[in-house]
Amino acid sequence: MTTERDDLELDAVEPSSNGHGPVASVEPPADPVAEVIAEESRFLDRVAQVVAEEVAVEPAAEESEAGEQLAAATTVEVLPKEKRRILGFRSRWALFFALLATLAVLAISGISVAAIQYARSYDGKIMPGATIAGVEVGGLNRAEALAKVRAAIKPELNRDVLIRWQAQRWNATPAELGAKSDARRAVEEALYESSNASFVDKVEMRLGGELGFERDVAIRYPKQGVRGFVQGLASSFDQEAQDAHIDYSNNWVKIVKEKVGRTIEVDASTNKVLGALRNGVENTKLVVETKKPEVTADEFDQVLLLHIGDNRLYLYQDGKITHEYTVATGQAAYPTPQGEWEVINKRYMPTWVNPAPDGWGSDMPATIGPGVGNPLGVRAIDWNASGIRFHGTQDLGSLGHNASHGCVRMSTEDVIELYDLVEIGTPIVSIQTGPYQ
Repeated sequence: MTTERDDLELDAVEPSSNGHGPVASVEPPADPVAEVIAEESRFLDRVAQVVAEEVAVEPAAEESEAGEQLAAATTVEVLPKEKRRILGFRSRWALFFALLATLAVLAISGISVAAIQYARSYDGKIMPGATIAGVEVGGLNRAEALAKVRAAIKPELNRDVLIRWQAQRWNATPAELGAKSDARRAVEEALYESSNASFVDKVEMRLGGELGFERDVAIRYPKQGVRGFVQGLASSFDQEAQDAHIDYSNNWVKIVKEKVGRTIEVDASTNKVLGALRNGVENTKLVVETKKPEVTADEFDQVLLLHIGDNRLYLYQDGKITHEYTVATGQAAYPTPQGEWEVINKRYMPTWVNPAPDGWGSDMPATIGPGVGNPLGVRAIDWNASGIRFHGTQDLGSLGHNASHGCVRMSTEDVIELYDLVEIGTPIVSIQTGPYQ
C-alpha cells in the first residue's frame, strides 16, 4: 500500500470506464514499446538533474536507519527494479560520455588556439613544406624566398654560351641575352597558398604536416633580346666583298689581298641562338652569307712598276722585286702616261708604224719593217694606253733620261728578257718619282 505525499508527483488517475469513480491502477498503453521509450526519455531528463545534484552534494554518512526506512516508505515506485537498474547503468554511461565530450571540446579548443597562434606566426611568410626550384622556402618572407630562389637559378642564367663563326668567337650568358625567370610569380603563388590554407590544413601543419607546395622556375628567352645581340654582332662583323688591288701610295708596290664579303643572317642566327639557349647547348654557330670578290691577289702575281724621273723599271713577282732595269721615259713635252695600265700585246720583231706623220714623225716613213733601223728594236710590249709600249732601242745613251716621245725604251738584252718573263694582262703602275732629266 502506497501513501500519498505532497512532494511526490503521481501519474494522473483517469475515471474508470464503468462510471464508479477513480481506480488505483492505469490502463496499459496501446503500444508498450513506445510508452517505455517515452518514460525513458522523461526519466533520463530527471536522471541528468539528479546526477548533477549527486555530483555536487554527497549524502550524509550518519543518516539513520529510520530515516532510510522513512524514505523507502515514502518512495513512489514508478518503474520496476530491473528497469531502474538499466536506467542507472545508462545514466552512468551518459555521465561518462558527457565527460568525454567535455574533454574532447577542451582538447579541440586547445588545438584550435595553438593552430591559430601557429598560423599567426607565419603571417607574411610561406608555410612549411613549400619548395621552389628545388629549394625549401618554408618560413621565409617574400624578399627572403625570392633571394633564395634567384640564388638557386643564378648558375643557369650566368652560364657561358659560345657563339662562333669559323675562327671567331663570342661569349654571352643567358642573362646578357635577355633571359628572364618567373621566380617572383612562383613566390607569390607560395604566399597565396600559405595565406589561404584551410583551418584543418593549419592544424595538420601545427602537428607536423606540410603545405605540399612545389613549383619549378621557368626561364624565358625573349626573342627580342637575342635578336638585339645578333644585330650588335652584325654591325661590326658584316663587310662588303673587296677585290684585291695594288697599293702604291709610298711609290712601291704592295698587293692588298681580297676580302670575302660576309653578312650575318639575323633571323636565322637569332633562331639558332634561341635554340641553343632553350636546349641547354653550350655553343652554336652564326648563320652567315658569304660573297666572293671578283679580283683576287693571284691576279697580281706579276706587276711592272715604272718610276718616271728616276727612269727605272721593276718587275714584281709574287709581291717581290725580281728584276730591275734602267730605261728611258717620255720627254716633258711627250710624257709617259701615269696611272694603272696593263700589258695587252706582245710583238716579236715588230713593224714600226709612224704614230705622228704630221708631227715629230713628219720626216720619217709611214712604216719601218723588222730589222736594222727599226725604232722598236726586236721586241715590243704594248700597253693599253694608245701608242705606248716597252721596246728595244739602239740609242743606249738615252737610257736613264726622259728622252722618248712617250714610250719606254730598253736595251735589246733587257727587252728580250722582259718579253720572255711577262704575260699579257700583267698590271703596269706608272708614277712620277723625280724631276725630268
